[in-house]
Amino acid sequence: MAQFFTLGADVQHTIADHDCAVCPESYPEPCRCGGLIHAATGDADVEGNPTLLTACDICGRSEDQLDEV
Repeated sequence: MAQFFTLGADVQHTIADHDCAVCPESYPEPCRCGGLIHAATGDADVEGNPTLLTACDICGRSEDQLDEV
C-alpha cells in the first residue's frame, strides 16, 4: 500500500515513487540518505516568481539543507 507525505500546501506525494505524479518535471531526485527528494511549488517571492519547496521522503531535508553539509 502506498504511503504519502505532504510538502507545503501541495497534495500528497507518494513515498519511494520515482514517478511521483504531483512532483514537477525532473523530480523526484535521489537523496544521499537513499530516499527521494520531492518538490512542490511554494508561495511567490518578492518578484512574483513561485518558489520551489523540496524535501526528502525519508530524512526530510531539503536540497538547500543537503547543499550546506
